[in-house]
Amino acid sequence: MQQTTALPTLLLTKRDIATLAKVQRPVVTTWVRRSRSGDQPFPNPVTVDGRIEKFDAHEVADWVQARGLGNSDSFARDLAMYAAFEHASGVDPVVVADGITALLCVKALLGEQLGEFDPDDLLDEVDELDPDDEFLYSEADALGEQLAVVASHVDQMADAAFTPAHAFEALMSRRFRERWSALSDTTLGAGARTLCARLCVALAEGEHPLFVDPAPESTDLLVAVRDSLPEFSDLTVMTRASDTAGARRARRRLAVHRAVRIPSPESGFEDGFSLERPGMFVTQYPSPTTIGYTDTEILGEIDNIAMQMGPGQRAVIIGPAAVLVDPLRDRECASIRSGLLRSGHLRAAIRLPEGLLPARPGSSMALWVLGAVDYSVPAAERHMMLADLGAAELSDDVIDGVMADVAAAMGSSRAVRAHAFRFGHARRTSDLLADSGSLVALPRVHRLRPIPAETAARVLELVGDADIAAVGIEVGLGLRVEYRESDARRMLTAGELAKTKEMRVVSGCRIDPDDIELDGTVPVIGVDEVTGRCAIGERGIDRLTLTAKYASARYTEPGDIVFCVGSSFGTLVDHEGASVVQSPARILRISDPQRSGLIPELVARHIRSRVTTEKPSGAIRDGSAWRKWEIPRVHPDEVPAITAALADLRTRRATARTLLDTLEDLTTTLVDGVAHGALTVAPAPETVTEKG
Repeated sequence: MQQTTALPTLLLTKRDIATLAKVQRPVVTTWVRRSRSGDQPFPNPVTVDGRIEKFDAHEVADWVQARGLGNSDSFARDLAMYAAFEHASGVDPVVVADGITALLCVKALLGEQLGEFDPDDLLDEVDELDPDDEFLYSEADALGEQLAVVASHVDQMADAAFTPAHAFEALMSRRFRERWSALSDTTLGAGARTLCARLCVALAEGEHPLFVDPAPESTDLLVAVRDSLPEFSDLTVMTRASDTAGARRARRRLAVHRAVRIPSPESGFEDGFSLERPGMFVTQYPSPTTIGYTDTEILGEIDNIAMQMGPGQRAVIIGPAAVLVDPLRDRECASIRSGLLRSGHLRAAIRLPEGLLPARPGSSMALWVLGAVDYSVPAAERHMMLADLGAAELSDDVIDGVMADVAAAMGSSRAVRAHAFRFGHARRTSDLLADSGSLVALPRVHRLRPIPAETAARVLELVGDADIAAVGIEVGLGLRVEYRESDARRMLTAGELAKTKEMRVVSGCRIDPDDIELDGTVPVIGVDEVTGRCAIGERGIDRLTLTAKYASARYTEPGDIVFCVGSSFGTLVDHEGASVVQSPARILRISDPQRSGLIPELVARHIRSRVTTEKPSGAIRDGSAWRKWEIPRVHPDEVPAITAALADLRTRRATARTLLDTLEDLTTTLVDGVAHGALTVAPAPETVTEKG
């Protein structure tokens, strides 16, 4: 029987309004302040929680839509995903949050509109889905008289998010984490979750592997595994048996993602458990249930997992770097970790960058990958892969490289030695046991000492290069100048010179960034070159690609001024030509420098020194509009001398840069040689003045 219910009162904070409207948070405050009076005032807050004002979501949606404000066309549709619940009955917010997740799970399993059910009929459906009250019934029943209202709200949420699973994830990530502090304090960053999940999917053995997380309350990694699996693949999972509120919530989350859950061993995951099928363990430390674990307890639990692993079973474990890879001071911890190394199960250890545990942004995490023992190789000859990604970002490219390195580490000892590791290096386990330092530190044998004779020869070579470069600078400047009264004539603008065709602007070519490569055959000049982020020639494009894909592209001519306007303002002169300009950069081309008295380098430097990119107060555009640039002009008879002087100074600048680079290389070589005892600096011989 259909039950008619009143729509719930949905509340939004100013931050929620900004998110839904896709504007900055201060914009909402401006809306409220400027529309206090008038025909359409901003809605008054419904409640004030401390200093946080909460507004009726539907009133705000109507106001935003009527005023045509914001940058979202789906404000009204999406508000259910962000709105909080106002209950006159005083139901505890945690009860409401758990009830919403329970009903989202029910909606996912039934595939029907819950608001159309009578409350008693809805509870009967929940009872059939969860007859033993393992994860649903208690939470739905606890809503009491609010069950029908919450059911209607859940329908709105699922419609706004397109699926109940997406709505469930939105709640987990945005709205109720503050109510579930243990879960919030142990949540891993997206990069860490993606890395673990992709490794699990790639390394799992068998056609239908079992993914096992001994932690009963944390399902972030298992959900990430679900996202990494092919769309129509089944996800079979196992977690530790527990009846805590967090464990029940975790089971609801797995159910809404259609995961098939297998009961865990009766003894849990302590000593003596075993699995009879291929399995992939994936877990994290800390988790909500292990947040108070000591280092010894973390290593002890990992040791239990490793010792009970059978054929076809592997493990991906993420935890504190201080426990997994850093030097250990506690003897008991060091003993457990040494035992894991000796066992042969540990195949890869990777230090990860900081910031992967948002609740503790300064903490470093590390990754362990465990597998079957390779008994075909003597224990003393077994290798494992070590890597330090502390300075890397877990981008897709980095994750791909790590996966390739780990896949090689899971192979035979011969495969490990043959693999060209991208991020890590292979090291014998016996060497790690003999070294009490960090697991991922590069071994000293990998640091090649300089050969004394070669280092000395290199120093002498660099000294000679420095002397040659210095000669080019020391030669006296042949620059003579004369002063005269300043020319009172007004400079013409670039726009005026363009009309007389003494100058013209040529647009750059829209080149796909994927076609640009380092040291390409045709130099590319774009924003990076004009603004000084890289030198001309560092980026280029293959000549055949340029011809085939960009038929309208034109090469630069010697003396072309390449410029950008706006926030990336800059100018440079392409003295060599035969380059291609990448839009939004453009070319300012002087038709005849000799006759017009327009010298490219003089023009470019004058523009760069005079033009400002800062917008005046209240202005919409900055001062870099090229048509308004004043262009200096000299008498045609003066062009050769000025051009020669500027060319001489340009050559000296290049020589000075070469000298600085050479001196830097010389200093590095000398320091390296002296530090390793391969070189010493002999004192300068004393000069004795002869008498007589």
